Amino acid sequence: MIAHTPTLFASVALVATIMAFCLILVGQLNKRDGLFTTGCGLLAHALAYVCYTLYGQAPLWLTYGAANLLLSVALALYTAGIFRIRELRVPWPLIASLPALMALLMASLINTLEPRMLAASGVLTGQCLLLVYWAHRHARSTGRSYMLLIIGGGISLIGLTLRVIAILAGGATEMQYDVSNLKQTISVSIGTVTVMMYSLGLVLLSNERSESRLRQMARHDALTTILNRRAILEQLAEELERARRCGSTLAIAMIDIDHFKQINDQHGHLAGDEVLCHCVRNLQQRLRQSDCIGRYGGEEFLLLLPATSAEGAMVAVDALREALAQTPAHFAGATIPLSFSAGLWCGIPGPDDSTDQLIAHADKALYAAKAGGRNCLSLSAPTERLQAQA
Repeated sequence: MIAHTPTLFASVALVATIMAFCLILVGQLNKRDGLFTTGCGLLAHALAYVCYTLYGQAPLWLTYGAANLLLSVALALYTAGIFRIRELRVPWPLIASLPALMALLMASLINTLEPRMLAASGVLTGQCLLLVYWAHRHARSTGRSYMLLIIGGGISLIGLTLRVIAILAGGATEMQYDVSNLKQTISVSIGTVTVMMYSLGLVLLSNERSESRLRQMARHDALTTILNRRAILEQLAEELERARRCGSTLAIAMIDIDHFKQINDQHGHLAGDEVLCHCVRNLQQRLRQSDCIGRYGGEEFLLLLPATSAEGAMVAVDALREALAQTPAHFAGATIPLSFSAGLWCGIPGPDDSTDQLIAHADKALYAAKAGGRNCLSLSAPTERLQAQA
């Protein structure tokens, strides 16, 4: 089926204009999320196709030179949108260099036929390749929207390749924008698909980022950025099930910063916040990759030590205690000495053990450590079942 080429161009322009209006309107709320940039790209895409519809009825510099320059700008903005959405620095010099090259080639080759067509196709091909490369490189491991960008870029490359082959085969006149034939119908239809692929892919990419940020906020403590109470308890449930299934040991430690209320009363709550962050940084630097720490309460932290014996857990947590005691916090010119007390539970979880029970054992040991003068550790007394296993 052969369609009227100018009508196809007008249809693509209409679709791109509507989508551009929607994304620019929404993107005004937050220009950092990439939707505004994507909307500007769609607007440039729409204007390019409006110029194509006037081919043969308006000056060549407008209907071919400006049109291809606008299409190049659209691809540049789509590419910039990927970086904006991923919150990365946009490499503007590289991205802007290709539209600049397009403008230079169109200005120097506008009165030719095959050279200008090949030059335009070459620049657009390079931009599509860069878009596909960056979409793949900056893709999220848990997301799939980047596949739309890659597919859209791949379809664009197919369309551009077909156009170049037709031009090199001597069919340049058949590929002019006012000619209606099967090749042109396929080429322009591909353009329609890519507009939708690029816009939808970038919108979904932005949505994935928002969802990822919300998940991050829901699972992490806003002040210290470590796992919050809900998330660390979920992690404990997973580690408990893994240890029960594999028959391996699991150690948990309830850590409480000594005299934290006095720190708040003496230095202020901002100092207390800095103390919490300082403690977390200090602990994280000395944990294994398999270990996990979360904020359980105000100044309480829950530490998970998978596959760790009671002796190993005591040594590890005591080393953390000594390191913190030797590294005071600093706030507003004041030096704040720190220490913590810890209660530990360690063993091979049985079928009746639950997260609440294990935390209760560690919490009871923590109170024993506090009663023993603070700045020390206490190991939970073994249950009858653990004594039998021993």
